[in-house]
Amino acid sequence: MGSITRRDFSRRSLLLAAAIGSGGLIGYGFLNKHSIMARNNLLRMGHCAPSVMQTLLGISNPETNNMILASGGMAGGIAGSETECGALTAPLMFLSFTNNNIQGIPEKIELIEKARSYYNAFTELNGSPLCSRIRYSGGQSACRKAVCRFHRTYRGAVNNPTSLPPETRKSFSLLLEAFNENIFHCAHNVLDNLPANFAVSRELYDSSWIFIGGIALLNRTCGALAAGVMALSSVTSEIENSYSRVARMNRMLKKNDQHALDEEINEFNRAINLSEELGSWFRNEFGSFTCRDIWGYDFTRYEDAANFINGHCMEICSKNIAGMVARQVSSMT
Repeated sequence: MGSITRRDFSRRSLLLAAAIGSGGLIGYGFLNKHSIMARNNLLRMGHCAPSVMQTLLGISNPETNNMILASGGMAGGIAGSETECGALTAPLMFLSFTNNNIQGIPEKIELIEKARSYYNAFTELNGSPLCSRIRYSGGQSACRKAVCRFHRTYRGAVNNPTSLPPETRKSFSLLLEAFNENIFHCAHNVLDNLPANFAVSRELYDSSWIFIGGIALLNRTCGALAAGVMALSSVTSEIENSYSRVARMNRMLKKNDQHALDEEINEFNRAINLSEELGSWFRNEFGSFTCRDIWGYDFTRYEDAANFINGHCMEICSKNIAGMVARQVSSMT
C-alpha cells in the first residue's frame, strides 16, 4: 500500500460519517447506549479521536474541555494515517488521565498492562492499530466500527488486563526505575520544553504519560511525537459541535472537494492538518515514527532495556528528539 496524506485519507474515510445517519447501527451489534453516544458525537464532531474522547468524558462526567482539544489532532492517526487510529489513542489518553495519581513502579506497570491490553484488543478487533490499514482492509464500515465498538473493547481490556510475562515485567521495572532516577519521560520532556505561552495543562501532562516508550513501552509511535501533536492540538483546536457543519463536510467529501478539510469547514481540521505536518517533519528528521525503528531495541527484552539505559539513549531522547520536537511545535504556532 502506498503512502497517502492525512487529507487524502480523511477525505475517503470520513465518508462513513454520512452513512451512519442513514444506515444506523443495526447489523453491527452496536445498539447500546455507549455506542449510540459515540455515534452521535461522531455526527456532530466529525472526527474519530475527539468523538471518542467526548464519549468517555460524557460517561464519567469530568468537567474539562482540555482533553477534547488535545485529542483533536490525533484524529486519522497520531500524526498521519500511517500511525495509530484516534479510536485507539483517545481511550489511552483517558486511561492515563484518570490514573494520574500513580507513583510506584508496580502501579505504573499495572497501568501499562491495561493500556497494552486495550492496544492488543483494539488491534484484534479492527485488524490493525494503524489508521490507514483499518480503513483499507475493512471498507467504509471499518472506521464506524472502530468508533462505535471502542467502549466495549476498552472496558473489557481495562477491567481484565493481560498480565505481563515475568521477563517483560522485569525489563519494564528496570526501565521505569531508570526513568525515575534520570527524571526522564519522552512525552513530558517535550511538554517541559515548550514556551510559556503554551500554558501546558495538568490534563495534557497526565494524559500523555501513557505514551512513554512508544505507547506503553510497546516501541510503537514515539511518545515525543505524540506529546507534540497533543500540545499542538491543544492550542490550535476548537471544539466542533454542529450536526449541520459536519453534514456539510461530509457532502464535500462525497464530491471529493479539495477544501473539505480546510480549517474553516471543521473546528478540528487545523489541528489535524498541522499534526500531519509535524509527523512528516518528524519522519524526515528521524527516519521513522516508531521508537523501535529509531533505537532498534525491544523493551520486552531485559538485555535491550539495559542497553537502552547504558547507551545514554535517555539523554539523546531528551535533548535531541524531545527538544527538537518542542522547538518544531513552537515554530508551527
